Amino acid sequence: MSVFTHTTTTNLKGLPPIMSDPNTIFVVDPDPAMRSVIEEIAYAMEVPTAFFNNAEAFVQSYPENASGCIVSEFRLRGMNGIELQEVVVARRHPLPMIFVTAYAETPITVRAVRAGAITVLEKPFSRQDLWDSLRTGLTLDQQIRRIDDQHQRVRRRLSQLTAKERQVLDLIMEGKANKQIATHLAVSVRTVEARRHQIFKKVGAESVAELVQMIVRLDCE
Repeated sequence: MSVFTHTTTTNLKGLPPIMSDPNTIFVVDPDPAMRSVIEEIAYAMEVPTAFFNNAEAFVQSYPENASGCIVSEFRLRGMNGIELQEVVVARRHPLPMIFVTAYAETPITVRAVRAGAITVLEKPFSRQDLWDSLRTGLTLDQQIRRIDDQHQRVRRRLSQLTAKERQVLDLIMEGKANKQIATHLAVSVRTVEARRHQIFKKVGAESVAELVQMIVRLDCE
């Protein structure tokens, strides 16, 4: 067993949740051969792993701040892989999922991919395909987290705006010029300019284009 591996079995009920290291590969599959292959690849990647015999054990220990990706079989005792995917997708930070299965039936495969699965690999599979899928999942999770961190920073900065500054920001987002904003708010252009300056300073934007992009990206979440 590699030094990067943490093991979890179905009889650990009642223990505290496993804390996820950065980029952990969570494996939900009771197949020892499958675990061995993933452990070998994860070792080469220098990525820790956590193994679960069934979906219920994983859900019970699923950390809120989990980072990485999930590898799961479709056919599991109790909750199946698709039902597990529904639980994962409902989380605030859903982890990318990869299905590796001996039962790649077309309707189930289509359903999994439409729900966001990176891929469905049919056993026996190419180790290179699994490597590539794991790398894609881990990279995707990190990209999503970087974007989410950026959005959180923008939200915190926006929360620092006063009510009057927020009024000016809303009118900027409507494309209004300083004179138009001043007329709309019944204040001087100098007052509008002062509030604009504070908005740019607090939000950390260098231009109107950058400011608009920040707000639009938040609205698109």
